[in-house]
Amino acid sequence: MACYLLHAGQSSAQRLLRRVGRLREYRSVSALRPEDTVIRWGDSAESDAPEARVLNPQNAVARTRSRSAMVRFLRRVGVRVYSRDRNGDTPSLLRQYRIPIFDLTPLACFRSDRAPVWLNQRLRNVQASFREVPFDEEKLTARVLQLACRALHAVGLDHGMVSIGMAPQGVLYVLDVTPSPVLMGRMLELFSHAIDQYIDREEGAGRSTEAPVRIGTDVELMLRNAAGRMVLASKFLSRKGRVGCDDRSVQFDGQRLPLMELRPEPDADPLRLVANLHAVMEEASDRISRPGIQWLAGSMPFRPYCTGGHIHFSNVPYSSHFVRVLDNYLGLPLMMVEDPKTGRLRRTRYGFLGDVRQKDHGGFEYRTPASFVVSPEITAAAFCIAYLVAQHHRDLPVFDLYEENIQLAFYQARKDVLLPIVKRNHAILQELPEYPRYREYIEPLFELIWAGQTWDESVDVRTVWGIPVRRRKAVPRTAVRRSAAHA
Repeated sequence: MACYLLHAGQSSAQRLLRRVGRLREYRSVSALRPEDTVIRWGDSAESDAPEARVLNPQNAVARTRSRSAMVRFLRRVGVRVYSRDRNGDTPSLLRQYRIPIFDLTPLACFRSDRAPVWLNQRLRNVQASFREVPFDEEKLTARVLQLACRALHAVGLDHGMVSIGMAPQGVLYVLDVTPSPVLMGRMLELFSHAIDQYIDREEGAGRSTEAPVRIGTDVELMLRNAAGRMVLASKFLSRKGRVGCDDRSVQFDGQRLPLMELRPEPDADPLRLVANLHAVMEEASDRISRPGIQWLAGSMPFRPYCTGGHIHFSNVPYSSHFVRVLDNYLGLPLMMVEDPKTGRLRRTRYGFLGDVRQKDHGGFEYRTPASFVVSPEITAAAFCIAYLVAQHHRDLPVFDLYEENIQLAFYQARKDVLLPIVKRNHAILQELPEYPRYREYIEPLFELIWAGQTWDESVDVRTVWGIPVRRRKAVPRTAVRRSAAHA
C-alpha cells in the first residue's frame, strides 16, 4: 500500500510531504494500485483516480468553492449555517471554534472567546486568539465536534477544517468548511500524525491477528395505551440495564422519559444478535406487564419523539470510507422501506447520512436508520448487511450519495430517484463471498423495496415478534403480612 499527496503546490502540502516520510508526491495515475490511497489537498485540476481510494474527491472539494452555494446546500439538508441577514436579524456570536478533521475524525478543538467573524473571506487559519481545549472540557464541546463532522460529511469530504460559532443559549452555527486549512505549528503536527496513523492502519489491514468483528445494537421504542395515548417508559423502567430508557425527556425535565431502549448483548454472528434481541424483548415484556400497552417503533411513533435503530461495531477500524459504505449499503436500503411521512420529519435531525457516534469501549455506532424492529425480517436483514459490510468494507466501492440532488432525495424520501442506486448496491452485495450464507435473511428486505412497500409503524412490535404479554403474579396480602411479621 502506498499513500500519495495530490496538491496544487500549496505551502501546507509541501510541509506535509517533508514531515510525513511515507507520504509520496502524486505523479501519475498509471502508478496507482487498487490498495493505494490518494490524499487530495485543496483544489487540483487532476481527476480522481478510478482504482485507488481518494480522500477528498474532486467533486466534494468543488462543493466548497462557493461559500454561498455551500451554505444553501447545507441548510437544505438540515445543517444550521451562519450568514449575514439583510434585515439585520443575524444573531451575535459569543464564541468561535476551529475543528481540524482527518478521516472523519476530529483531531483537536480550538476555541476563541473573541466573537467577531469576517465572512467576506474564507476561514482557513487557526489564529493566535484560539487556544486548544480538551474534548471533554464541557458538554458543549461534544456538540461542536458532532456538528463539525456532520458538515464535513454532508459535503462529501474526508478531511479539512470546520469553523463553528456559538450564539446565545448555546446555539451552534457552521461558519465555513475548508478542504485545505493552513498547516503550520500545531495544525501541521496534528495532520502529520493523523496521516501517519492512517498509513499504519492501512498497511496492517487484513492481518490474521485481527479480532473477529462484533456487532451490537440499541433500539428505541415507545409505548401506547388502548386509548392511543403515549405512555412514559419511565413508569416501568430505569435508565440502565439491558431494558432501560433513553435519556430524552419530556420538556427536558430529566425525569419523564418516553423512550424505551433495548440493549442486547453484541455478537460476532448477526443471527445470534437477532436471538439476543428477542430475549431482551421477553425481559421487557416481563417488566411492562400492564394490559393494553403496545410497543411502537419506526421513525416517529409520537411527535416530536424520534426512534432510532443504532448498530454498534467493534473490532473494525473506524474510517470515513466505512461510514460511506454504511450510508450506501445499509442506511439507504433501510430508508427505502421507512414510512416516508414520518421519515422526512425525523431524518434531518436524527438519522442523517453519516450519523455516527464513538463509544467508550472503542467501537462506534451507526445511527442513521430508524427503529427497524417494526419487523423481525427487516431486523435480521439489517444485522446481516451490517455484518457483511463490516467484514468487507475495504472491498466495497462507494458512490457519491452526497451530490446535492441525491442527498436531497434521501432526506425528502424521493425513492424513485434512489432506486437505481439501491439496485446497483444490491448487485455488489450479492458478489460478496459470504452473501449466500445470509441470502435468505437479506433478500426479504430488497423484495419489499422492489415492491415499493414500506413498514407499518402502527403495528404492536410484540405481536410481530411473537412476544407474549406476561403479567406479574399478584402476591397475596396474607403472604405480605406474614413476611412483615417475620421481619
